[in-house]
Amino acid sequence: MQSLWRSALRLCRRPSALARRQSEEKQVRLDRITKGMGAVVAEKETEENLHDSNPTIADVIYLEGSSHRDAAIYKKKWERCYDMDMADRNETVSNLMKFSEVSDCYPDQEICIRHLPGRMMQIFSLKLVETPINSGSIQLYGYMAVRDDLDGLLNYVFNHSRDDPVIAAEIGSLIQMTGPKRGILMLSDVLLEFDMRIKTGENGEDDIQLIDGLIHYDDHMAFDMPFTSRISGNCSAVDMSFAVVEIGLEAIIEVAISEVQSAFHLSLCSFAYVGEVRKEIQLFHGAAAGEMGIRSVVAIPIDTTMHLKFSVGQKGSGRGASHCCSFGTKLHGCTNRQIKLEMACISMKVTWRPPLSSILLQKKFSFISVSRS
Repeated sequence: MQSLWRSALRLCRRPSALARRQSEEKQVRLDRITKGMGAVVAEKETEENLHDSNPTIADVIYLEGSSHRDAAIYKKKWERCYDMDMADRNETVSNLMKFSEVSDCYPDQEICIRHLPGRMMQIFSLKLVETPINSGSIQLYGYMAVRDDLDGLLNYVFNHSRDDPVIAAEIGSLIQMTGPKRGILMLSDVLLEFDMRIKTGENGEDDIQLIDGLIHYDDHMAFDMPFTSRISGNCSAVDMSFAVVEIGLEAIIEVAISEVQSAFHLSLCSFAYVGEVRKEIQLFHGAAAGEMGIRSVVAIPIDTTMHLKFSVGQKGSGRGASHCCSFGTKLHGCTNRQIKLEMACISMKVTWRPPLSSILLQKKFSFISVSRS
């Protein structure tokens, strides 16, 4: 079955921006980028590890003229190479979610051959690894977003205003991600755009730039193999762990906390195998003081199992109790689970679907067929 998916996906591939560049100057610049991406080294982990081991890390190269602070990114004609407009600050999803419902599966939802899985990028974690601040908590704000070939709009992975910064306890801490809102497609080029800063006082002009720029990824990277890229600024750096899932599905994870008896600390993680490596994604880490909802979207390889792990406990009481639930992948449909604890009730719903590109492409072809008939 997976060989059939691979054959179908090859037909959907769009030529990379590498082949669309014309001038010699642009090609030289692109060679530098490709060289930088080729230097990324895969992580080496064992499947028994629940947490990331220390990988070999490689620096990535920014696209030239992509900084935000001096507005250079808005002066270049990026759409000539990537069909994406950096001046368009609209967020993805809002105009696409209405197309995600499907009713035209063939022969049915269980064994649908009309909507295909797809090549997707999954970001596992962001980690603060270098900063000029050596003591005390570190307040981070700004954004990191992905632009893919589906609509070219911002798909936020991290997004916090200066008035609502994220606190990083120390160097080496994970940065809590806020997205993405939908799966990241990897049929062609993907741009990673970011402008993240460290809040240092009342005046924003005194804040420290963490990272600022644009990075290009293409679909020639190795599939189903975790990588770690180091995104370096002038005096700081962020490590991004990610992988390209060759035959992936979107898992929309919705968690509802209800019947809360007392405030408690909650840690929610997703685990799945990418190739032979078991990877963790931290979905939530913080206090649950009342009814609340958590929504996340992750890319999972088809014909695998995703695990959700909940760790709950009273704040300051050390490590709490852990609970795990498993969800087998499927092209369409949803699965519900519920855990009842003394302190609260945790309800889970995992909705499976192919990447939006597969659904939208099929709807487009259906529209063309109806128009011609």
